Amino acid sequence: MRSLIKLIDGLTEIVGKLVSYIVYALLIVVVYEVISRKIFNSPTVWAFELSYMLYGAMFMLGFGYALKYGSHVCIDVISNKFPPKTKAVLTMFTYLIFFFPFVYFGVKSSWQFFSQSWVMRELSQSPWAPPIYPFKFLMPLGFFLLGLQGISEFIKQIYNLKGE
Repeated sequence: MRSLIKLIDGLTEIVGKLVSYIVYALLIVVVYEVISRKIFNSPTVWAFELSYMLYGAMFMLGFGYALKYGSHVCIDVISNKFPPKTKAVLTMFTYLIFFFPFVYFGVKSSWQFFSQSWVMRELSQSPWAPPIYPFKFLMPLGFFLLGLQGISEFIKQIYNLKGE
């Protein structure tokens, strides 16, 4: 079990670090668009669309990394008052009742969304018209990575419950 945690946490760490570099591409695109628009009075057709695609990729692929580091919204006002074992049981319960079904339906519905786009070879509606099905693939991938990290966090709660 510890090796599975190490494997999942390692994968999450690698993906999180790689995804963090998207912010530099996003920065370049936005700065280019601002300079092009404000200084040269020549806005681009592609910059806005590429910026939200990059931001979406960063957001979706960063789900698991955020979970690993406790960056998702959590109501811990009550649970912080519990002893560690009670908190572990409560966390495991919420993972089983809420988290894993959410991830399952997230993967399932976003996979259908991506599949339809893939079959159609869907293009954007803008004049630039880039293919958007590769970006739609990042949705089920992001939910899958979130689910993997959730498995790791659930197993960690089992160890917390055992007092390890």
